Amino acid sequence: MTFKKYFYTLFWVLLICTPIAAQQNNANQMTKRAKNYVFQQKDKIGKMDKLLNLKLTKMYATDRTIKVVYTKGNTTFASMFPEITEGRFKTEAQENRYVARNYCIWRVANDALASASLSSVIRDDVYTWFVDVVGPEGGEPLYSFDFKTQAVRNAIMLCGGKMPADFKNYLSKTIVERALQSLLKDVYIAHDSAGFCNADLKNQKLSVDLLTTHRGFPLMKANGGEASRIAWLGSFMRMSKSKRYFNDLCDIIKVRQIEVEIKLRDIINPLDSAMFMIYPSEILEYAKNPVVSETQIEGYLIGKLGGQKQPRERRGWFISQYGPRKTANLTAAVSSKSSRVYEVVEEMPSFPGGRPAIIAYIAGAVKYPGPCIDNKVEGRVVCRFTITRDGIVKDVAVTKSVDPLLDKEAVRVISAMPKWIPAKHNGERVDAKYSLPVTFRLTNDEDNPLRIVR
Repeated sequence: MTFKKYFYTLFWVLLICTPIAAQQNNANQMTKRAKNYVFQQKDKIGKMDKLLNLKLTKMYATDRTIKVVYTKGNTTFASMFPEITEGRFKTEAQENRYVARNYCIWRVANDALASASLSSVIRDDVYTWFVDVVGPEGGEPLYSFDFKTQAVRNAIMLCGGKMPADFKNYLSKTIVERALQSLLKDVYIAHDSAGFCNADLKNQKLSVDLLTTHRGFPLMKANGGEASRIAWLGSFMRMSKSKRYFNDLCDIIKVRQIEVEIKLRDIINPLDSAMFMIYPSEILEYAKNPVVSETQIEGYLIGKLGGQKQPRERRGWFISQYGPRKTANLTAAVSSKSSRVYEVVEEMPSFPGGRPAIIAYIAGAVKYPGPCIDNKVEGRVVCRFTITRDGIVKDVAVTKSVDPLLDKEAVRVISAMPKWIPAKHNGERVDAKYSLPVTFRLTNDEDNPLRIVR
């Protein structure tokens, strides 16, 4: 009996320990592969890349982590590729960080394509590269970033399985991809009876909501969502065909196999909905042979739905005047939403004295944080907040961050603003959302920082 108890105890111990031992063995194998990769890079330690003014100083590996340290030739920042990145970053430091991150990904991707063992690591394992860029004297990093093996796989896929020999060519592709992601989310319909909103881009699929009036819903739904699909395709082409890199955009759509999912909803009856797909081949075909010219998309929708073209400020929403007349039930529903915070209204909130008064107020109220002056941190913080029907500013949140100290100062200053002139909708004062950018810039005289609002 004692032997049986001993046997069963031993059995359960082995059963529990075997998976743990297997996991430990797998972790050891990953660490071994990571260290082998680092060993293969030993001849690159100490070499300066003149293009980026960066020298590979250290590289070491632990379980699922590869740590890399680069030394920058100086502590100042200058635009590395102004002909490619000009106007796309708030500061030269941000541009340098973006370029350096893509440079590291490009190097790893090239190494993976040249080595079967590293290629299997990139394909099968999950590693994280942590990279610090320090000044000539060492010390605290000038900037840091990280990326995972997925970023390397994405880079290889972006380049069709063959990385460009020239880093500059690869950087051009990443900038175009960045622009494409921005364009995909920025599609809108300048029409008062339909509008795209809630764009969500994940991996290779863009999901968007298309709202329309009760009258417009069956028209947008008819013929397999013909009008809905043409609305998105036409609006996307209208924006992207004006870009000099349009052909590169099409190449990336083909490589990435980006598809669009349109969820059509009746604004009066949200339960009445439909869903349509636009596949990459259709986007590329439309680019060659548009059913409706991108310059005539509003005219096409007006012909379908009636109504009129609206300014860009109304994108994503529409005026519900083309829906059914307000019934008692609809009036009750609207009354029950009296606490609603509007995104788009007939009369947007305004600051007494207009934009010059906003600039004057913030220029006088901002206190540039001392550490940001010392470290020459600059940038544009964008805050979004609610202006109540009484004109009070509340719920201030940062939607585009630069630095925690600058973010905090922007929130403090906006939260303390005097009363605004509230928004109006259907003749009544309402709560409304508002966005305000605060640009922090330093003059040559660091004791007298310049604050600008744009």
